[in-house]
Amino acid sequence: MAPANATDSPLGLFLRLFWMLGGGAMLVIAAAYPLSHTETPVLLTLTVCCLISISMIAARFVDIRACDGQTVDGDPADLGHWKRYAMIVLPVSVLLPVGVWAIKTMIA
Repeated sequence: MAPANATDSPLGLFLRLFWMLGGGAMLVIAAAYPLSHTETPVLLTLTVCCLISISMIAARFVDIRACDGQTVDGDPADLGHWKRYAMIVLPVSVLLPVGVWAIKTMIA
């Protein structure tokens, strides 16, 4: 049996699944929520999306620093990967709910 390391830990697995899959799914659901609920304020949706994206970025950081984080390809990740990830996730978390709001106002 191979020795356990930080890459094999349950925390590392959870963090990796969250920043790769779960966080993105939560972000899309939170951004699309106002399409079916007309009374949802745009600021609330934007705030929820930003909180989700901040938690995704924090999970990626902890994955890299404490759990021997890897890229999607399985290569070792460094803070350069984390910075690039943050620079993609933050604008998307703002533009996604704004885009949904624009679509909602055009159909209404």
